[in-house]
Amino acid sequence: MINNGMSGSENSQLKFIEALSWQASTEILLELCKDGDLAKRISAMAKATLADVEADVIADEVFRSLNSIDVEELWDNSGKTHYGYQEPTDVAFEMIEDEVRPYIRKMEQYGSLGMKTEEKEYCKGIIIGLLQYGESGSNEFSDWCPDDPFTVAENIIYSWEKNHTIKEIEEIQEVYNSFFADDEAE
Repeated sequence: MINNGMSGSENSQLKFIEALSWQASTEILLELCKDGDLAKRISAMAKATLADVEADVIADEVFRSLNSIDVEELWDNSGKTHYGYQEPTDVAFEMIEDEVRPYIRKMEQYGSLGMKTEEKEYCKGIIIGLLQYGESGSNEFSDWCPDDPFTVAENIIYSWEKNHTIKEIEEIQEVYNSFFADDEAE
C-alpha cells in the first residue's frame, strides 16, 4: 500500500485506486486528463517517467529475452509443413526478429513522441543486447542462429538511417563498430 505521510482517510481512499485493474486505472487517468491543468501535470509526470531510458538496461532485457527462447519452439516451427519445408535456420531468424519486435516498437514510439534522445538510447540498447547475445548467448537456441543477432542488428541500423541525422547515425554505428573493435583488440 502507498503511504506518503497521508492521513488515515487519505490512505483509505488510495485502497480503491490500488484495487483497480491497469485498464480501469488508465481509463480514469484519461478522464482526468480532460482537465487542462491536471493534464499538463500528468503529461509532465509521464514524460519524466518515459525519459528514464538506459541503453545498458535495455541491452540486458533484450539479451535475457533472446536467451530465454526455447529451442523446442524452433523445432516445433521448422521442418515439414503444409506449405513445404522450413529450414530451422530460417525459422530461428524469424524468432529472433519476433522477440526483438516489441523493443523496436517501443523505440519507434519514443521517436513518434519526439523524444529523440530516448529513442537513440533505446536503439543502442537493442543493438548492444543483440550483439551480446550473438557473442555469448548460452541457450541451445543460440546454436541455431550464430550470425542472426548480428544481421538483425544491422537491419535495425539500416532502418534507423532512413529517418535520422548523420550525427545520430554515426552514434548508432559507433555502438555497433565498438563491439567488434573490442574483439579485434584481443
